[in-house]
Amino acid sequence: MTKRAQTEKPRVFISYSRQDMTVVRRLEILLRTAGAEVWVDHVGIRGGDNLPKRISDALEWCNTLLLIWSDSARQSKWVEKEWTNADALDRTIIPCLLDRVSLPGILASKVYVDFRDFEKGIAELLDTLDLAQPPTTTMPADVPAQAPAPIHGQLKQEAISSETQVPKTSPHLLLRSTPLSTLSVVEVKNMLRRYDFYCKEYDWNKAWCNPQGKGIDNNFELQQNGLVVFDHATALVWQQSGSTEYFTYDKAEEFSRDLKDQNFAGYNDWHLPTLEEAMSLMEPKKHGDLYIDPVFDRKQRWIWTADKESASAAWVVGFGLGSCSYDLVGGYSFVRAVRGGQSNI
Repeated sequence: MTKRAQTEKPRVFISYSRQDMTVVRRLEILLRTAGAEVWVDHVGIRGGDNLPKRISDALEWCNTLLLIWSDSARQSKWVEKEWTNADALDRTIIPCLLDRVSLPGILASKVYVDFRDFEKGIAELLDTLDLAQPPTTTMPADVPAQAPAPIHGQLKQEAISSETQVPKTSPHLLLRSTPLSTLSVVEVKNMLRRYDFYCKEYDWNKAWCNPQGKGIDNNFELQQNGLVVFDHATALVWQQSGSTEYFTYDKAEEFSRDLKDQNFAGYNDWHLPTLEEAMSLMEPKKHGDLYIDPVFDRKQRWIWTADKESASAAWVVGFGLGSCSYDLVGGYSFVRAVRGGQSNI
């Protein structure tokens, strides 16, 4: 297989069947550690006859599609849609074989990587992508391998410890308001447990979910003629509604800047919430069809946060699913801006 130019960073789209999630999560972490940018459809938004826009955007963005091939992948119409669209876009397709199922005829000439021996498979794949073998480090507990759990300078060690939860008897629950440029899955997992935030479990988020979380004891009060909601538990001031349409991440940042410039509700310090701030709104049970207090407008089912998972993806919070995930910055979510966070935390 011809290797890519050294100056071209791998932007990898992983196409897979849900039954192969364990292998995919392990592979994703190792590739990110080795320096690749990776997009995986953790949210599972697949429906109708056409590819959802977020998946189409990801295929446009990537330069390489890893086809995780197995009997279950062979039977998945969505896996077929993804690799055929990637082929039409002239993306590099690297089949990664998990079993002895034959590849489709059109892919038969492709050089594949045999992942029936995972360690040999990952070594061959990294060599193909011109990536160095990452050091052995610790993966999330339910991922059968080790991978890094980097600690970012913006986060204090105690702020991501999973062993100590924040006392709920404090006058205010102080949450980080300074955004992070690379907030890892491991750090999110620890944060959710530290604050006891609720995060419903799905196949795609088992590396960080917290289905036993009880959430926090919010104490909401409508202010400014209903424009904003003040939370006495966190001292945060939220937009009661937010954007009325979906935005890309860049447009979401622009939306929050416009709120500042317009002095919305009399304030000029609005910002996109951090993941900690946004998850403080998550309720452990539904109110109607959303896991958020009914004091808030119902339109903003998915909202952007200021935190990025990587240069190409940012964390989002889904009140319809009761969970958080990350999406390409070119994807689409709503905005609910916030003010009043503690910038020194």
